[in-house]
Amino acid sequence: MKRILLTSGAILAAALSTPAFAQDSDSADADGSTTIIQPLTITKDADLSFGRIVKPSSGTGTVTIADSADTVSAGSGAVALTGIATSRAKFTIDGEGAQGITITVPASFDLENGAESITVTLDADRPASDTLDGTLGGDGTRALNVGGSFSLPDDAVTGEYTGQFTVTVAYN
Repeated sequence: MKRILLTSGAILAAALSTPAFAQDSDSADADGSTTIIQPLTITKDADLSFGRIVKPSSGTGTVTIADSADTVSAGSGAVALTGIATSRAKFTIDGEGAQGITITVPASFDLENGAESITVTLDADRPASDTLDGTLGGDGTRALNVGGSFSLPDDAVTGEYTGQFTVTVAYN
């Protein structure tokens, strides 16, 4: 038994007299992942068309097509003719279901007839930040309607006025 104690004592003495070494390297693992989603698209289904408007005989009239209906209203002396096709601008947004999107509709654009122009103020039926319906891994869609309004003075030049505006969509 004495021998075991000596041996244990010798081992203990050897362990205490051995210098400690600092760890000079280490490592850790990380996982990687991604979620692949389908591209985002926007398709124009209808143009913004105010139809034919009779300008006021005096003063300034107001012409409006809401983002919720295809009917034009005119007031303050301006008259919207009936029987003429009118439409709010209509778009379909397609992409990955349940994904957040940003919709950018300009505040206004100009309708032009030569050197003459009419500024149309736009109004969309969706907020700037929205979410596609559906679920992740499936198709998502969202309808977007854009209406507008403009002032029509009695001295407006008669003729056809045309213009263009761009709607942009992006994933958040």
